[in-house]
Amino acid sequence: MRPVLALLAALVALPASAGQGSAEVLSSHRTKAVYEGTRHLPCYFKTSLCPDRCGHARNVAVFRVTEYVAYEKPGEYGDPRATEFLLPLAAGEEVTPEILAAAKALAKGDAVRLEWLHEYVTKDGSKYPRRRVTLLAR
Repeated sequence: MRPVLALLAALVALPASAGQGSAEVLSSHRTKAVYEGTRHLPCYFKTSLCPDRCGHARNVAVFRVTEYVAYEKPGEYGDPRATEFLLPLAAGEEVTPEILAAAKALAKGDAVRLEWLHEYVTKDGSKYPRRRVTLLAR
């Protein structure tokens, strides 16, 4: 097993959050990117809770990927290499408060290091994909 995958496999054994669930790494992305500004993603009216109670609409920080430093896709279902990454501008499972603060401090055109994991989370009887940002630094 490659060193990065061995480290990721060790992380997979950790709980998804708050001692519940697990997360399988589908792909790992280590990139250099440029901050392009923010964008509002509207609700797409896909559930009975839409548009006012679903939480689908959100603001995101847009990053244009300029170079891949490392990329791993151990299985069939991981994301391919990206040319753009949308970072949610709200703390949660995908973005920590520290990453969120770093994103909000950026100016359009700033060059950054951006790393994320595409994971498949199993938690409380649910299964869903997650793109968890692990590093955002100038």
